[in-house]
Amino acid sequence: MTRNDVDPAQYLAAVRAQRERGDLKQILARFGGIDQERSPLWDDAEFVLEIARTYSLVGNDTKVEQYFLRCAQLHPRRAALYRCQIGWFFQRKKRWAGALSWYDRALETFPGYHLCLFRKGYCLERLHRPRPAVAALRQACAAFEKAPADQRERSRGIQVQILFHLARNLREIGLTDDARAALDRCAELDDRVHEKVIKAEHRLASYGETHLRDGDPEAALRQLQAAHAIDPSSAVIWERLGWAYELAGRLDDAEAALLRATELPKGAVALIALARLQMRVGRFSDAARSLCSALRQHPQGGVRIHIELAELQLRLGRPAAAMLELQRLVAGRVPPQSTLAVDCETRLARILLAHDRASDALEHLQAATEHDPENEHTRALVEQTRARLVQSGASERPLPMQDGPLPADVATVLGEQALPRVTGHVTSYFSDRGFGFITHGDDNQALFFHVSQFEPTTPDGLRPGLPVSFVIGVNHRSRKQQAEFICALEHENGGLFAAGGDGPAASAALHAASWQSGHELGDGDI
Repeated sequence: MTRNDVDPAQYLAAVRAQRERGDLKQILARFGGIDQERSPLWDDAEFVLEIARTYSLVGNDTKVEQYFLRCAQLHPRRAALYRCQIGWFFQRKKRWAGALSWYDRALETFPGYHLCLFRKGYCLERLHRPRPAVAALRQACAAFEKAPADQRERSRGIQVQILFHLARNLREIGLTDDARAALDRCAELDDRVHEKVIKAEHRLASYGETHLRDGDPEAALRQLQAAHAIDPSSAVIWERLGWAYELAGRLDDAEAALLRATELPKGAVALIALARLQMRVGRFSDAARSLCSALRQHPQGGVRIHIELAELQLRLGRPAAAMLELQRLVAGRVPPQSTLAVDCETRLARILLAHDRASDALEHLQAATEHDPENEHTRALVEQTRARLVQSGASERPLPMQDGPLPADVATVLGEQALPRVTGHVTSYFSDRGFGFITHGDDNQALFFHVSQFEPTTPDGLRPGLPVSFVIGVNHRSRKQQAEFICALEHENGGLFAAGGDGPAASAALHAASWQSGHELGDGDI
């Protein structure tokens, strides 16, 4: 193919027709290698863009980046647009961190890119980073206000969504008055559109959540009941009603609302709130059952579920087990700089403080402030802990952190949920970096492991050749399989995972029963 016999417009029309018919593989079979063939089509921005979009639909990460960046090279003035499209590709795959990096690159050359700022804020929200999300969404609002009237009209639908998500993130950082103001503005803009962008019941529910945050159950119930009148089949609205009833002290109504939520489509998220309520009234085996059900039905909420499992352990008089649950989250499950990371570190600190280990608690509190430097509550805890250390000096004697026995009814519930275990052996371990690999199966498949996934009874001599049993999970960042809840076989003392015992096997059973593979985060918010 020479430059003289190529008409990009002709090929472009043919490719667009094929894409409309869904003939993506045929497009790539014919034109997917123009980057290597030195084809003159590689120099045509429109044609390269069409192939980039095709690769985006097929899902080839490397080619998506390569082809969209080629578009930016051929059309530098639109570089931000092409980088944003790469970000959108990763966002559609729920790879929030990858999307963020491309949105930031797009904003380097176009800081006021309204749509890109919205998408950046949304990704930060999904990573449980409400303060940076608020900053990005406020920038988007400022860009909207500065735009010409005709451009604002075209972007009105996007701006309505921006204001709705801004309200959610303002609520999360405690700025509830600002959140309600954003919802007011959202309603004002949305009411001018023939087809509403945000459903009325979703706005009402969001207003209700701001009042829940304020500790005002009556105001919350008014808004949530109005939302429920519009959509009585929404699991999320039923769940929020449960929260409001619980806050008002109407525990029977709260349980009824939460149970109703769990019966509806997408209602598995309500199992977490139901478990909290059951723990509050001392029904621990019911709480364990609810959390195990949540792990099966709502795996994307895995981190929040495991935080509640740690709380269950603590309420059962098992602080060491609670610590282990939280430490595993911190070691690789929780997105950095997220509210979930702050929550885990703060909970670890509180357990340590309860056992007079203020210096260890301070390390976790300092980690929490690194995740969210503007969190006033965490900063206050840091100062209180420092003052406690100064006052006690060397006189504070750490209390032993001894776990009580796991109640038989809870052990039965968790034992019934035990995940299948696999045997293999350690093939390598890099102690300076805290990870290694385990092989298993007839084909000697290799699996990554982090040292935090070994049970506490594993000997210090972790070494290649050590026979182990483990659960196969999935790393929430890389989405690749990894080994979890690992026990050295030579230390399992009498068989695998007999529920209800007190030895290492029972400990592993408990953790294996209460842990599923990592997935993307999300709590089912409207």
